[in-house]
Amino acid sequence: MQISRLFRRAVATVIVTAGLAYPACAAVCPKGIGGCTSPGRCFLFVDADGNSLCDYTSRTATSGTVSSPATTPAQASGSSGSTAAPATDTATTAARETAAGSMSGSATLAIPIFELALFLVLTGILYAVIRYRLPEVQGRGKLPVFALSAFFALGISLAVTCLLVRDTVSGTLFALVYMVAGSVLVGYLWYSRVMTRRLVLLAALQSTFCGFVFVAPIMPQEIGGLVNAATGASAITPGIVAICAVIGLALVIGRTFCGSICPVGSIQELAYALPVKKYVIRNRRLAETVRLVVFVAAVIAALYLVDLMEYTGLYDLFALTVSALAIVALGIVVLSVFVYRSVCRLLCPFGVLFSLAAQFGRFRLHRTDACISCRKCERACPAATAGKDDPKRECYLCGRCTEVCPKDSALVYGR
Repeated sequence: MQISRLFRRAVATVIVTAGLAYPACAAVCPKGIGGCTSPGRCFLFVDADGNSLCDYTSRTATSGTVSSPATTPAQASGSSGSTAAPATDTATTAARETAAGSMSGSATLAIPIFELALFLVLTGILYAVIRYRLPEVQGRGKLPVFALSAFFALGISLAVTCLLVRDTVSGTLFALVYMVAGSVLVGYLWYSRVMTRRLVLLAALQSTFCGFVFVAPIMPQEIGGLVNAATGASAITPGIVAICAVIGLALVIGRTFCGSICPVGSIQELAYALPVKKYVIRNRRLAETVRLVVFVAAVIAALYLVDLMEYTGLYDLFALTVSALAIVALGIVVLSVFVYRSVCRLLCPFGVLFSLAAQFGRFRLHRTDACISCRKCERACPAATAGKDDPKRECYLCGRCTEVCPKDSALVYGR
């Protein structure tokens, strides 16, 4: 099957199925945002009782629980003229609560078991198909084929499980597993020389779909949570830990998260793949300066509990919420059709952190002695970072350079 035909079908699949991801949240943000797409996940408030509805409990609160509703004066005084409510059978109530807790615990345990079982089944099916049907893995050994199968099975199984239990478990938890495990798997796929341009597009397609399902683009709007956790203004959440983990991974495996896992980056990668005239930002220093200014502004705003990146509209877009901010986000995606990763290179505050980590990354794409200096990779690189002496901190591992390289071993991912 030709890649253009496969790409068209895949995009149509995302458009049709993304509608399943519309959130059923009934919370209304005190900041005036109706139909909150991330209850308990913004850096201002937490979902203290874990019921997927924001309780507007400040993250600076020392207690993670919500107090029971206060007893009304009439109930407290037991004033005359009121009819006393019949006493509740304490033993019956306790039994019911115990049974409910047991059922809830069983359901909670069943979710990861189901996800793991689905992941293993899908990995086995994909392994059987990929090993004999995909040219990219021919002669690469069993472990790379297993890693490739596991990567796609991971995204599919997490997305399916999230759709089935989204009223019980926040999609953020699935997103955190995907972002950490997926980043490691993609790094290994590049190391084992399995990753190609076609697989990069398929990975971007899967990550974009997962972004709609999880309603958790993660980047760049979690910068407020990271800043406030660093200053002690809010608690350290699993999301903050996972973000720090993938930034740390960039020190070893480069920007695999930005390249193939982040939904914001992935949707831009798909947009830029459309066959129209492109405008390449050759002035890498100017782009990095603009992003650094945005980073500083976002950090300062976060100190005053203002989410500057909220105005990109990315959460509204991935929640399929019809709003003015969603239109802004759509405009950014349209811009990415012509300018490569405009958010990643100009607006994403985390891009500063990832580029610093990738600058000292242990594994990256580099030229070998087999290079014949044809400069085809430099002309193909949309980030203008494929030059022999160019820093690779802005390399998003898009696979264009390795695709056009006439020498099989002239460009390799390694130390």
